[in-house]
Amino acid sequence: MLSIVISWCNRAELPRALPHLVEAARLVGGDVTVVNYGGDTTVLADLLRSSRDRLLRLVEVRGEQYFNKARAQNIGAASSTHPVLFFCDCDIVVDPGLIVELAHEVNDRADTFATLAGVTESEHNSRRAGNVVCFGYELNIRLANGRSLRIVDNEEDVEQGTRQAPGLLLVRRCDFARIDGYNGQLHGWGWEDQDMISRLTLGAGLRRVTRGIVTHLSHGDLERTAYYPPVRDRWESRDRMFRQALANYDNDRFLGTYSADNRELSVAPCEVLN
Repeated sequence: MLSIVISWCNRAELPRALPHLVEAARLVGGDVTVVNYGGDTTVLADLLRSSRDRLLRLVEVRGEQYFNKARAQNIGAASSTHPVLFFCDCDIVVDPGLIVELAHEVNDRADTFATLAGVTESEHNSRRAGNVVCFGYELNIRLANGRSLRIVDNEEDVEQGTRQAPGLLLVRRCDFARIDGYNGQLHGWGWEDQDMISRLTLGAGLRRVTRGIVTHLSHGDLERTAYYPPVRDRWESRDRMFRQALANYDNDRFLGTYSADNRELSVAPCEVLN
């Protein structure tokens, strides 16, 4: 029932996160696809050496200069087959039972998609906060047709070690296809996940469920942004992507680039890692 998609580019946390995701897939007869988007194939092979499993597949996108998470997610979706998709970062340790529960809920309710409610950092104050110990915002959008969106997001609360998790998304494949997947034109760090929530809500008219806390394997900003197009900082990147997305909504554009990405990108055949 469940296909799990993990986008990867030279991140060392993958072996710690992967066993829990494979177990979630095993519980529902699913599969796990790792999308190598511009990463070192030798490094990835070493990381997966102890994680070989019949449920695990590898897809490699070739010829791209920079990591593009949205396009990687689209390729992962196209390389899998089950009716429910779970998009998860490579540095997230999940409770398999929680993912199975949410997958069943999304599968059984036609008007619903889900995100995890939040993450707890494995290392408190991982962003090395100084005086600002918590930063957050609330976004409200209402369209002329009456559809509305509310997103609450925050960076890590230093005292609690928690933050929201908009990128940990469960969605029915048919609903993913309705909005043509992720928008690969939003290229950078910081808003492709919120854009999916926005388009599933405002474009497809679905209701978002948020539930469950998982663990994020903490790291610094260098690991977070190293393989994206160069920017001065991640705040600049997120602001640019948000403005671009908002202009799309104002012009009634709610489709992603799933179809185009699968036509245009050079993708190596899936390798089943036994």
